[in-house]
Amino acid sequence: MIEILGAALLVFLIYYIACSATLSSRNQSIWIIFFVIASVVLRMLVPNNLNNDYYYYYKFDIFHKPSSLLSYLINEPYLYSVYAFCSLFIEEKKDIFQAMYWFNFLIDTAFFIWLILRKDVEMWKKMLLFTLHYFVFGYVLLRNGPAYILFAMYFYYTFRNKKFTLVWLTPLLHISSCLMLVTYFHQWRHYFKALLAAPIIVFLSFLVFKPYLVSIYEFDIILSKITIYSEGIPFNSIMHVSFFVFIIVLTSLSFLLYKGKMLDPILVTTIFFYICTFFISPIVAHRFSPYFLFALLFFPFEEIDNSKTILVLNRYSILLLPIFIYTLFNTHKTKLYVELFMK
Repeated sequence: MIEILGAALLVFLIYYIACSATLSSRNQSIWIIFFVIASVVLRMLVPNNLNNDYYYYYKFDIFHKPSSLLSYLINEPYLYSVYAFCSLFIEEKKDIFQAMYWFNFLIDTAFFIWLILRKDVEMWKKMLLFTLHYFVFGYVLLRNGPAYILFAMYFYYTFRNKKFTLVWLTPLLHISSCLMLVTYFHQWRHYFKALLAAPIIVFLSFLVFKPYLVSIYEFDIILSKITIYSEGIPFNSIMHVSFFVFIIVLTSLSFLLYKGKMLDPILVTTIFFYICTFFISPIVAHRFSPYFLFALLFFPFEEIDNSKTILVLNRYSILLLPIFIYTLFNTHKTKLYVELFMK
């Protein structure tokens, strides 16, 4: 337990230093190397089977050869493809999963290094995103983690008038990404009308094609997920509700500071989807929150006039450390930690 806490503390502090705007390029590169080393050490200390979703993935019935191309595409083929590739070199399923989690960890690490190097994103924003998502993306979410990362990069480059077409790969990673792809058409003058009409069109299309789609086993799995989420997944804490309040407060403050700029189509879409999904289930909304946070924090608002405010926010972002440690334990089975390290 002490080793894990010490390594997590080291990872956080090194990332905090690496994000500092006062570092030269050479010194920043050195700290990035330290970050990679510390991250690898921490990853080695935390067993993969302690994360909350490990056995869900392990027992997930998608690791079989698809019956057709359509079956393959509906089945969110990214994870199956990674599994199939790893199985070419590894026989035991548990060892294949070890390789898959390490691959996911490398994607997560590369993304947060990319984030360090963004000069036009304030340090406090980098630290907030790192604190909330480092363990969730790199240690838990094998499918939607990489999808979130692609959308984060899409938001960043789109707000700076650059194309990022790789975002179209996200439905192959996680089917829920299809909803957010509507933002790709945000410059269309009828965008908001289409946004309101889209749910109706999707629903009617579902009714038309449902007789055919239900015959596909993988689609039946998707329907079962929708049923579970729509009925509400029980949760034993107020974390998701508290996070909802945090999002609403953050949105309200952003409207006060930036006013009309918050009406950007992408920002409106992400907060709209987040609020709607909250009334389906707070857990579903929590899964949609990264889209909004990345969109909001990557949007190139004009800096607050008082640069001292930015400096204070940057400096005191180190106070996010307790939340960073909390996300480590919240994404893993704490009882197993105790059994493993406190014998």
